[in-house]
Amino acid sequence: MRPTKQEYQRVRLLTIHIKHLLFLGFLVLMCFIGLLWFFRPKTSVVENRDLTEFPTLTLQGVLDGSFFSGVATWYADTYPIREGLIDQNAKLQQLYGIRTQRLVTNGEKADAIPTGPVDLEALAGQTTEAADTTQSTAHPAPSDTAAPVSVESGASSPVTTDPQAPETTAFSGHGAADVTGELEKAGNNIYILDGAGYGVYYFNEKNSARYCLLVNKLAKNLAGKSQLYSMLCPISAGVMLSDEVRDSTGSSDENAAAEWFYQNMDPSVKTVSMVNTLRAHNDEYIFFRTDHHWTALGAYYAYREWCKVKGVTPHELSEFQTYEFPGFLGTFYSSSNKDASMAAKPDTVTAYIPNGTNQMQMYVANKDGTFTEYAWRVVNDVSNYAKTQLYATFAGGDQAYNYVHNEAITDGSSVLIVKDSYANAFIPFLIDHYEYIYWIDFRNYKKWCGWAGIADPSISALVERKSIQDVILCQNISIAGSSSALDVMEGIFK
Repeated sequence: MRPTKQEYQRVRLLTIHIKHLLFLGFLVLMCFIGLLWFFRPKTSVVENRDLTEFPTLTLQGVLDGSFFSGVATWYADTYPIREGLIDQNAKLQQLYGIRTQRLVTNGEKADAIPTGPVDLEALAGQTTEAADTTQSTAHPAPSDTAAPVSVESGASSPVTTDPQAPETTAFSGHGAADVTGELEKAGNNIYILDGAGYGVYYFNEKNSARYCLLVNKLAKNLAGKSQLYSMLCPISAGVMLSDEVRDSTGSSDENAAAEWFYQNMDPSVKTVSMVNTLRAHNDEYIFFRTDHHWTALGAYYAYREWCKVKGVTPHELSEFQTYEFPGFLGTFYSSSNKDASMAAKPDTVTAYIPNGTNQMQMYVANKDGTFTEYAWRVVNDVSNYAKTQLYATFAGGDQAYNYVHNEAITDGSSVLIVKDSYANAFIPFLIDHYEYIYWIDFRNYKKWCGWAGIADPSISALVERKSIQDVILCQNISIAGSSSALDVMEGIFK
C-alpha cells in the first residue's frame, strides 16, 4: 500500500530534522575540537613553519580590532586537525583527473634580459645622489667584547676554548624551513611534470640591477681586505628542462641571466659560472624532484667550478663518507598542495661528511628575540626528523651565524659564506679547504647582531673583526631578483 500524503510529509520532516541534528552535531563537534587549547599544534610539518601565536592582549589592540583579528588568525592557523583537513582536501583535488603537467605560479612575469653592461643606477631607478650614498664605507668595527656570546675561534686571535661535544638532543631544528615565503623565492613558481617539480625563474630587470649595485658596493668596501666571490646558483628549470619546455613556462634563460649579472659586477669580484656545467650533468640526480634545492651532488659540481676559480684542487666524492635519508618530501610537495605524483616518487637526501672536522657552532633564534648557541654537526644525522625536514642535514639549516674551526688545517686561512638555503649543501665541501669557516644567513644575520650587541651588521665589519680572507656570496638566482630580499641585503651588503 502506498503511503498517504500525511505519512509522506511526516517522513520527510523527520528526515529534515535528522539532517539538521547531524549538521548541528557536526558543528558542535568541530567547535569542541577548536576549544582543545592544549592540543593545538605550534608548528606545521607539511608547511615547514611555525604557526601563528596567540596575540598579546592590549588595550590598543582591543580598540583598533587587531587583537580580535589576531585571535581569528591564530584560531584558524592552529586548529587541531587543520593538517588532516588540508590532506583530505589535497586528496579530493587529485580525484579531479590525471594531470601529468601543470604550472603553479604567483603570476610573476619575466623581463627581457639586457645585453651586456648597463647603467645600473638608471635601471634600478636610483638617482645619482642615492647611488653615491650607497658607496659610503662601513663604520669602524666594534669590539667583540660587547657581545653577550661565547668566545669564538678566529684567524685574528688564538683559540681560547675547546670545542664542545655536539649536543644533538638539545635542538630539534627546522633547518631550511626556518626562513620561508618571499625570502625563499625559488619555491614560489613551480612547473610539475611527471611527478617532479621544477623551480621557474623570472628575470626582473630593476631588482637585478639593484642586486649588482649592492654587490659592487660590497666589493669596494672589501677592497684590500678580502677577496669577494659571487656564486649565483641556478634553480632546476633552467638546468633540468629542455629549452623548449622551459620556454613554454615563460621562464628566463638562467645562464644568460647569470652572465649578465657577472658582466655588471665590479671587475674585482671573482664570479663562478655553473649553469652549463650543471646542464652537462642533468641526466644525474642533481636537483630534488619534490624540493626547490639542488642535491649535494649538484652542489658538488658547483664546488668544483669554485675550485677552478679559486685555484685549488677539489676533493673527489670517493673521499667522503656519506649519510642517506630516504623518503624526503620537500617544499614543492607542500607548495603544490601535496601533489600525489610527487608523493609517489619521494626524494633521497645524500650528504657528504667533511673530513677535517664535522663539528660546528651555531646560533639559533628564540621566539623572544634572543639567540642560543649550540654545538652541532656540519652534516647531521636527521634520520629521526620529519620527512619534510631532511634537507636540514646540511650546515645546521638557516641559522643566523655559524662557525667552524678546522684544526686539521693550521695556516690561518678563513672564509665567510653569505648564504640562503642553497648554500647549505655547498658548505660541507668547503670545510676541508680552510682553518676557519664562517657562514651567515643574510635574512636574519642583522637580528643576531642586534642581540649580540654588534653595532655594525655589515659584511665588511665582520671581515675586519675576524680577518677573513675570502667572502663567497652563495644564493639562488631568484633571490637576486626579489625586492623583499634586497631590502634585507641593504642592511648588510656594505
